[in-house]
Amino acid sequence: MKKRDISKYIFLLPGMAFFTFALLIPFLMGIHVAFTDWNGIAKDYHFVGFQNFKTMLLDQRLYGPIRNTLIFALLGTIGNNVLSLSLALLIHTETGKFGKLARLIYFVPVCFSAILTAFLWKFMFGEVFLTLFGIKNLLGNKYMAIPAIVVMGLWNGAGVNMLIYLSGLKNIPQDYYEAAMMDGANAVQKFRGITLPLLMPSFTVCITLTVTTWLKEFATTLAATDGGPAGASRTISIYIYQNLYSYHKAGYGQAVSLAFLILLVAIGLGISAFFRKREVEL
Repeated sequence: MKKRDISKYIFLLPGMAFFTFALLIPFLMGIHVAFTDWNGIAKDYHFVGFQNFKTMLLDQRLYGPIRNTLIFALLGTIGNNVLSLSLALLIHTETGKFGKLARLIYFVPVCFSAILTAFLWKFMFGEVFLTLFGIKNLLGNKYMAIPAIVVMGLWNGAGVNMLIYLSGLKNIPQDYYEAAMMDGANAVQKFRGITLPLLMPSFTVCITLTVTTWLKEFATTLAATDGGPAGASRTISIYIYQNLYSYHKAGYGQAVSLAFLILLVAIGLGISAFFRKREVEL
């Protein structure tokens, strides 16, 4: 092996070491814990086989978090992709300094952490909306808590997908639009016949990432409502967190986490495969 090839592997060592100690080893330890009755504190624990997974199938307390997680995923995925695509189309049609300024303004919220976003919007819902519109804090309403948190997430994360869609729009040849214009196609027909089909690679990335991100929603919801009121916004991720650190059921929490991970991977691969089959090559 040449010295140059050896040097490549040497540069990989720090990253591989970090991945191993920060992710791989904890992940393998978590799989082991999922088959035990460990409470997360005691030194002693017992191997219980698949008992935690059997308990999970009969756990009625899990139904609420599953329902809430699916609602988050549905509202968040539709809202994020509609909003980000709309912003991308708006910026794409603008040229000059305004377009660059708009791109910056729309992307700035992405720089805020989920925790900071939650505290900012808690103030907005609790003080600003009440003062200006007389609307009580939506986060305290069990029917509006999830939509309110989705609004936070859209404000905080739409900028990323916006750039992906914008990149896809810039890669569409203008010749297609000119040919469609000569055939008498209107704006709606050009959007449906040209833009949407040729944006399918962007849809593959954005929708896959958005679905998996909203399915594992955690930080914003935990900071905003802690899963409340009365469990109305408790997601599967928060339920796992509570079992690990509040209920002292680390073994059961890890079992739910492992099953949830497998489900996320399956959903992500399925959505990606679905959209890739519909991609159009230029």
